[in-house]
Amino acid sequence: MFDDADETLREVLLADVPVDRDEVDITFERPNREWSSRLSKPTLNLFLFDIRERVDFRDDSWVSTRGADGKITRARGPRRVDLSYQVTAWTKEPGDEHRILGRVMATLFRQTQVAPEHLKGVLVNASTPVLVRSMPPDFVTKPVDFWGVMDNDLRASLTWVATVPLDVFLPVTGPMVVTREVRYRDRFSEDFESFIRIGGLVHRRGDTGNVVANALVKVAGTGSEATTGSDGRFVLPWVPRGLITLRVERPGEDAVEREVSVPSEQYNLEV
Repeated sequence: MFDDADETLREVLLADVPVDRDEVDITFERPNREWSSRLSKPTLNLFLFDIRERVDFRDDSWVSTRGADGKITRARGPRRVDLSYQVTAWTKEPGDEHRILGRVMATLFRQTQVAPEHLKGVLVNASTPVLVRSMPPDFVTKPVDFWGVMDNDLRASLTWVATVPLDVFLPVTGPMVVTREVRYRDRFSEDFESFIRIGGLVHRRGDTGNVVANALVKVAGTGSEATTGSDGRFVLPWVPRGLITLRVERPGEDAVEREVSVPSEQYNLEV
């Protein structure tokens, strides 16, 4: 995934920085003395020197989606990770180096979120945007210490941080839960009581996608009733086990009744 982030940032720079891409290379190498000694043309280098989770963006809530086959997929959101890049320009003349860095710095200040057309690889279908921001050079480490580790001469640099999503949790797919039974008993007795909740969908005949909102659904002979939401779904509490009659009432239309057995695989109602 980090290589996709590299290519994404490359596209952002190529699209926004006014430099000739045939004259200036964009690389992601470790800027040590051995590497810099081999350069033959002006180079803009982005060295990934720090990776850490953006903890303030963490969200462990589950999101459920219903597929065309009726199954439910539950997934947790991605982790958000900060990728910190040391941005340097390598030229023979200091004037050229400063010119490139100045144009790149203007781009870093302009960009806060990567446009969809620049995303690459797994980031194309990411559920969260890729954020970018410019940071002070000593955001993570002191420049003098950094170049000492690289065994290279001290150079002017920019720090560019990209916040990217990292999918680390596998989604879970299974049938929709439409019946839930809760049992409870006194701790001094072996006898227990139970109640059942059921859920379903009210839709037009022959089309489960044409849902009916604000319909009243009742269990005949009981006080259990519910109103469908904007998605046509309802949840009925305190439903007895066995054969029951579900009644759907809508203003200006005839009521519809259907017998169902509790528990069942589904409680969808056509009207």
